[in-house]
Amino acid sequence: MQEALAAHPHRSTHALSAPRRIGGALLGLPLFLKVLIANVVVVGLGAGLGTWFTLTFVAGPGGTLHWGAIGLMVVFGFAGSVLINALVLSLALQPLRALERTVDRVASGDLSARVDPVVFYDPDMERMSDTLNAMLDVVQRHQVQVQALSEQVLVAQEEERKRISRELHDETAQSLTTLLVRLKVMERARSADELREQIQELRELTASTIEAVRGLAVELRPTTLDNLGLVAALEAYTESYAQRMPLHVSFRAEGFNPRAERLPPQVELVLYRVVQEALTNVAKHAGARHAAVELTRTRREVVARVTDDGQGFEVMDAMQSRERGLGLFGMQERLGLVNGTLDIDSTPGGGTTVRAVVPLGPLRGIERRAGRQESAR
Repeated sequence: MQEALAAHPHRSTHALSAPRRIGGALLGLPLFLKVLIANVVVVGLGAGLGTWFTLTFVAGPGGTLHWGAIGLMVVFGFAGSVLINALVLSLALQPLRALERTVDRVASGDLSARVDPVVFYDPDMERMSDTLNAMLDVVQRHQVQVQALSEQVLVAQEEERKRISRELHDETAQSLTTLLVRLKVMERARSADELREQIQELRELTASTIEAVRGLAVELRPTTLDNLGLVAALEAYTESYAQRMPLHVSFRAEGFNPRAERLPPQVELVLYRVVQEALTNVAKHAGARHAAVELTRTRREVVARVTDDGQGFEVMDAMQSRERGLGLFGMQERLGLVNGTLDIDSTPGGGTTVRAVVPLGPLRGIERRAGRQESAR
């Protein structure tokens, strides 16, 4: 009873008397029993009062019947039964009306709508209301996360555009300008040896410019992933990552037979981006000295695991953080496009393991959705 009072503080906070307990029990009956009991009471009262009224007032001297009184009794009895049933059903259906109002508000776009408690409650309807409220809480949190992720994607796109613009201006444009200047200088060469020397310098400058443009293109979209597959792309990425970052990165792949069929392109792309995001998080937050990337393929699934020996973190706290939480949420969203799951195991001071699992079953309509999301990024 104390738990019921705590769950429903609007009912009563004082000790309940026996009539109130009975009333509370009747109010808590399922809708079917409420309607059934109400109709039984109405029928019983109607039968009893009708018989008494007939014996007392209708039958006149000599057993004659007053048909006007009988008609009046029938009309008032019928009207009274209808009104009583309407009142009882109106009270009994309050939970359904509350659900209907909430569903209408949600259908109009108001995700803050919740089912409010009613006095004439029903246990089944109350469980349904609690379930609906819990679902709306999850949907609202998910909507907030999606909105924040969309904002982050837009910011990341603008930052990437600025980075590309800066690199094109600082490296490629300057290299091309230098080429132009060297060509003008070469016109003034006085000897064949001086001309050959300048041509050699131009070759080296042209080669470095081409390499810079190629590196920029690879960062935007690795051609190795399309041409050679996930294993080769991740191996190349981890090597370049280890050269750029002050930590050792190892890579290992198991179950990938060169003669076997490649993974679907959308699965390769999602796993590549998940590993890329995981290693980015290691560089930003972990403070690790070693990271390991493992790729395992079986008949039923492919698993990508990124492990580091960094400082670790509380997973629940990280999910609520704007920067790291949105990164983890983004990985979950990518994996959701290929029916995959994300598992994060981390403790403060104990390192972190990020495990992405993608089943190798049918991917109904996934390729198109994954391609749309990648193009949006």
